[in-house]
Amino acid sequence: MRLTFFFLLVLFSSSFAQNSSHDYVYQLPFESGKTVLIMQGYNGKYSHKNKFALDFRLKKGKFICAARGGKVVKMVEHNNEGGGNIKFINKANYIVIAHDDATYGGYWHLEQNGALVEVGDSVNAGDIIGRSGSTGFSSMAHLHFMVYSYDKKGKQYTMPTFFNTKNKGIRHLKSYSWVKRN
Repeated sequence: MRLTFFFLLVLFSSSFAQNSSHDYVYQLPFESGKTVLIMQGYNGKYSHKNKFALDFRLKKGKFICAARGGKVVKMVEHNNEGGGNIKFINKANYIVIAHDDATYGGYWHLEQNGALVEVGDSVNAGDIIGRSGSTGFSSMAHLHFMVYSYDKKGKQYTMPTFFNTKNKGIRHLKSYSWVKRN
């Protein structure tokens, strides 16, 4: 099965202009049984230019779940501003989870005081970690999710990721598609 993932990884990553990818299969970062629209996908035209990031349409206050287990290493939840202007870029609330392979999962635009974990907490895939919002550079309530790492020079880069979906199996996700979590 791992060989199949490797083959799919090579096939899919050849269409992405990034220097890294991995074959870990993530859970969708929202509650089990829910179906959610992906508003913007990899290399999106609005704010994901040259980024492997996903925007999941979640109404304000909806639960956000860990897509992968790890340790909470960063968190901001005091911000209460947001809007569709770049001037709000540093006003987002977020959670960052470190994974055991030197990658990080970033969960952005949480509502004010919307983190339900603390720095240092260990979480498992599927655990509820926060509540969605629209803080920072955000035109509506949603969850901005990305997996990233750092190169040898300390530069951050994002990477395409596989997700396990109930309705579409294991795959990279695309803009304007609906996905359901098992």
